[in-house]
Amino acid sequence: MDNFLGKEYVMVSQENFDDYLVFMGVSYLNRKLAFSIKSIVCLIKNEDGTYSFIFKCKLATSNAKFIPGEKFIETKADGSKVEALITFEGNKMTHIQIESNGRTSTHLREFFPDRLIVTTTAKGFDKIVTRKFELVK
Repeated sequence: MDNFLGKEYVMVSQENFDDYLVFMGVSYLNRKLAFSIKSIVCLIKNEDGTYSFIFKCKLATSNAKFIPGEKFIETKADGSKVEALITFEGNKMTHIQIESNGRTSTHLREFFPDRLIVTTTAKGFDKIVTRKFELVK
């Protein structure tokens, strides 16, 4: 993952994301806000050896600070808390989020030199979400 540290990626397209947000119980207004912004994500390694996955947009910023392979409590951009686990394998970052009601989402992020592809699945959700990001130059 070292090759992708500090690089920023901006979202350029998404498929089935609105359906996923409905499934997750996100309000109509928050879903429309999610579609009106161009989010930017970045993975960094902190001085203490931990990592941070940063999501930022005009309305909110979130920073998931973690040690790969160790569970942690994550505060999402909307302020909700989930149990999370992030692991690395090659150019892939698997990010599992478990809500207090047991609903589980898995976000597989595949990093490439010029793009990032995120595939999201959730227990009980019968579609696959694909979001594509391009490297910010």
